[in-house]
Amino acid sequence: MSLKDESYYKMSTNNDKIQFRGRAEKEATQIVDQLRLGGINISELARQGLAEKLRETLSNEERITLHQQYKDGELSDDVAEVLLGDAIEEIDRERAAFEEATELDMTDVFQE
Repeated sequence: MSLKDESYYKMSTNNDKIQFRGRAEKEATQIVDQLRLGGINISELARQGLAEKLRETLSNEERITLHQQYKDGELSDDVAEVLLGDAIEEIDRERAAFEEATELDMTDVFQE
Protein backbone atom coordinates (compact mmCIF):
# COMPACT_ATOMS: atom_id res chain seq x y z
CA MET A 1 0.00 0.00 0.00
CA SER A 2 1.32 3.40 -0.95
CA LEU A 3 1.49 6.11 1.70
CA LYS A 4 -0.31 8.37 -0.75
CA ASP A 5 -3.23 5.95 -0.94
CA GLU A 6 -6.27 7.83 0.43
CA SER A 7 -7.54 4.80 2.34
CA TYR A 8 -4.31 4.87 4.37
CA TYR A 9 -5.23 8.25 5.85
CA LYS A 10 -8.53 7.19 7.40
CA MET A 11 -9.98 9.47 10.05
CA SER A 12 -10.88 7.74 13.28
CA THR A 13 -14.46 7.65 14.50
CA ASN A 14 -15.92 7.40 17.98
CA ASN A 15 -16.34 3.64 17.50
CA ASP A 16 -12.69 2.99 16.64
CA LYS A 17 -10.64 1.09 19.18
CA ILE A 18 -7.03 1.97 19.79
CA GLN A 19 -5.06 -1.22 19.34
CA PHE A 20 -1.44 -2.10 18.85
CA ARG A 21 0.68 -5.18 18.92
CA GLY A 22 2.77 -5.13 22.04
CA ARG A 23 3.72 -8.62 23.08
CA ALA A 24 6.50 -7.43 25.41
CA GLU A 25 4.29 -4.68 26.86
CA LYS A 26 1.47 -7.15 27.47
CA GLU A 27 3.82 -9.58 29.21
CA ALA A 28 5.34 -6.77 31.31
CA THR A 29 1.86 -5.64 32.30
CA GLN A 30 0.87 -9.15 33.34
CA ILE A 31 4.02 -9.49 35.47
CA VAL A 32 3.40 -6.19 37.30
CA ASP A 33 -0.27 -7.11 37.68
CA GLN A 34 0.75 -10.36 39.41
CA LEU A 35 3.21 -8.58 41.69
CA ARG A 36 0.65 -6.14 43.07
CA LEU A 37 -1.98 -7.17 45.56
CA GLY A 38 -5.23 -6.40 43.79
CA GLY A 39 -3.46 -6.03 40.46
CA ILE A 40 -3.20 -2.91 38.34
CA ASN A 41 -5.74 -1.02 36.28
CA ILE A 42 -4.36 -1.61 32.82
CA SER A 43 -6.99 0.55 31.11
CA GLU A 44 -6.19 3.53 33.34
CA LEU A 45 -2.46 3.11 32.76
CA ALA A 46 -3.07 3.00 29.01
CA ARG A 47 -5.25 6.14 29.12
CA GLN A 48 -2.69 8.05 31.18
CA GLY A 49 0.19 6.91 29.00
CA LEU A 50 -1.61 7.83 25.79
CA ALA A 51 -2.52 11.29 27.13
CA GLU A 52 1.10 11.85 28.19
CA LYS A 53 2.45 10.84 24.79
CA LEU A 54 -0.13 12.93 22.92
CA ARG A 55 0.95 15.99 24.92
CA GLU A 56 4.61 15.27 24.23
CA THR A 57 4.04 15.16 20.47
CA LEU A 58 2.45 18.62 20.29
CA SER A 59 4.51 21.61 19.24
CA ASN A 60 4.06 24.96 21.00
CA GLU A 61 2.15 26.25 17.99
CA GLU A 62 -0.19 23.26 18.10
CA ARG A 63 -0.76 23.80 21.83
CA ILE A 64 -1.69 27.43 21.21
CA THR A 65 -4.02 26.44 18.36
CA LEU A 66 -5.70 23.79 20.50
CA HIS A 67 -6.01 26.23 23.40
CA GLN A 68 -7.73 28.74 21.12
CA GLN A 69 -10.09 26.02 19.87
CA TYR A 70 -10.84 25.18 23.51
CA LYS A 71 -11.51 28.86 24.33
CA ASP A 72 -13.76 29.12 21.26
CA GLY A 73 -15.77 26.08 22.42
CA GLU A 74 -14.56 23.86 19.59
CA LEU A 75 -12.92 21.39 22.02
CA SER A 76 -14.67 19.90 25.03
CA ASP A 77 -13.21 20.29 28.51
CA ASP A 78 -12.33 16.58 28.54
CA VAL A 79 -10.51 16.64 25.20
CA ALA A 80 -8.67 19.84 26.12
CA GLU A 81 -7.58 18.24 29.40
CA VAL A 82 -6.26 15.17 27.57
CA LEU A 83 -4.38 17.21 24.98
CA LEU A 84 -3.20 20.15 27.08
CA GLY A 85 -3.38 19.16 30.75
CA ASP A 86 -1.72 21.77 32.96
CA ALA A 87 -0.80 23.80 29.89
CA ILE A 88 -4.36 25.21 29.86
CA GLU A 89 -3.67 27.30 32.95
CA GLU A 90 -0.13 28.12 31.82
CA ILE A 91 -1.32 29.45 28.45
CA ASP A 92 -4.10 31.42 30.18
CA ARG A 93 -1.51 33.09 32.45
CA GLU A 94 0.83 33.85 29.56
CA ARG A 95 -1.98 35.35 27.46
CA ALA A 96 -3.19 37.49 30.37
CA ALA A 97 0.35 38.76 31.01
CA PHE A 98 0.82 39.52 27.31
CA GLU A 99 -2.50 41.38 27.10
CA GLU A 100 -1.63 43.33 30.24
CA ALA A 101 1.76 44.27 28.81
CA THR A 102 0.23 45.49 25.54
CA GLU A 103 -2.13 47.76 27.48
CA LEU A 104 0.67 49.58 29.32
CA ASP A 105 0.81 53.34 28.79
CA MET A 106 3.79 54.00 26.53
CA THR A 107 3.27 57.76 26.09
CA ASP A 108 6.15 58.78 28.38
CA VAL A 109 8.55 56.18 26.98
CA PHE A 110 11.05 57.45 24.45
CA GLN A 111 14.17 56.16 22.83
CA GLU A 112 17.35 58.20 22.40
